[in-house]
Amino acid sequence: MSIRNRVLRYAALLSGLALAGPAVAADLGGARRPAVTPEPFEYREPANFERWTGLYFGLTYGYGTGWTDVTGDSGAFDISTTGGIGTAFAGYNWRAGNAIYGLEADIGTGNLAGSENGVETDLNALGSVRGRLGYLVTPDFLLYATGGLAWANLDLRTNGDTQSNTFIGYQVGGGTELKFTDPWALRLEYVYTDLSSETLNNAGVANSFDPNFHTIRAGLSYKF
Repeated sequence: MSIRNRVLRYAALLSGLALAGPAVAADLGGARRPAVTPEPFEYREPANFERWTGLYFGLTYGYGTGWTDVTGDSGAFDISTTGGIGTAFAGYNWRAGNAIYGLEADIGTGNLAGSENGVETDLNALGSVRGRLGYLVTPDFLLYATGGLAWANLDLRTNGDTQSNTFIGYQVGGGTELKFTDPWALRLEYVYTDLSSETLNNAGVANSFDPNFHTIRAGLSYKF
């Protein structure tokens, strides 16, 4: 056999081995590694977000400052009012993505009071029913706005005569809440309360009273 024919046969043998190698490897690999079908992807809500939904209750205490517009037989002037205010509150939250929304009601009392030109005002009780809408900046930190119906009962004194009256208006504000552990949360909140004007006759002196006040308060809540 010539040298030329030997070279051609050797080249053909090498080509055949090169083509057969991957096929053999594939057969061996297939025998040892059966095909695995991947499971379909399923989205799961982060469990810690659900700490914000459901029923909760809590307490707040804060400082109020405001004024009561007075017009009538005693003249036209403002009574500056200051004092502490404490409330108990309860509410229910729902969630849509990072949005938290719900309803909240509170009731409380305080010593928000003031006097001017012989006329005095003193807070007996107050309360509100408000909606809340917030956004979870992180799973533990909520920013929210709030607003709704508010009422307050005040003692009004003129010339030594005291008359109690309930005023109805609205309340708006906002705040933050921090879940520091389940199921407890801390809150810091600002609310503005604007109440309706009422005309009262105390000891023959008729005056119109229009109370308004700001409150900054801190609170602690527990979610069931």
